[in-house]
Amino acid sequence: MSEPVTQARPADDDMSRASGWDALLDDLFGLNVRALASMWAILAAPRKVFEAARDVDWLGKYTPSIRLVFTLIAAMVFLRFLWGGEDSALHQMTRDSLTDPNVLGMGDMDQFTQDYLGLWLVLFPFGYFAIHGIVALLLRVWGKGTPAPLRLRLYFAALLPGLLLGVLSTLMMPLLDVPALEATLIPLFVLTFLAYAITVFRGLAGRMAAVARAWRAVLFGFIAISSDLLTTVTVFIVDYAWLYERGPV
Repeated sequence: MSEPVTQARPADDDMSRASGWDALLDDLFGLNVRALASMWAILAAPRKVFEAARDVDWLGKYTPSIRLVFTLIAAMVFLRFLWGGEDSALHQMTRDSLTDPNVLGMGDMDQFTQDYLGLWLVLFPFGYFAIHGIVALLLRVWGKGTPAPLRLRLYFAALLPGLLLGVLSTLMMPLLDVPALEATLIPLFVLTFLAYAITVFRGLAGRMAAVARAWRAVLFGFIAISSDLLTTVTVFIVDYAWLYERGPV
């Protein structure tokens, strides 16, 4: 007697399946449905993401937070043609602040500025992950007994709304002149701090008292925004020192 014929399980690369469409979006845009859902969740319901971070596979629902941070930084790099071209306000502001002919000598100051911005983009991701990674391991606002790997997951998840705000702000840069760009810096700084703090306040476990969540949220916001500034200053020093010896060409 012959064995009953069973229907073969669809192959993992069957593009008719839902996961196949997810893979196609990944092919086209470098993103997928799970990543977009994860970004929405950290904005709409951060507590769910924080709880999922305690599971080894993020409950099978969310993209790891460090990967999402890398994706947003990559988006900023990709959008350089909007915010970093020679006609941009950022280029003009950077040129005016960096390229003093009395210090650097005569040369092509616009090219020097573009070289600076290009090298900044190379150095920034390394500086960002190094500084924030160290801070994530040292900062303990998540509750007693939270292990180091989980602190990294939670810390980078809490950074996502502020980093997304930074990416969105790059889309506005082509519309701004130098005075308008300078006028946005402090409001953007404040909004980023609030994005960090509010995310932590909403994301911490509900069993934690509101006062405990509040001071932890404020502390996180202050430390995270300070780490952003430290990253910017560190990258500036390394970038400028690297190009200083050569000067404008």
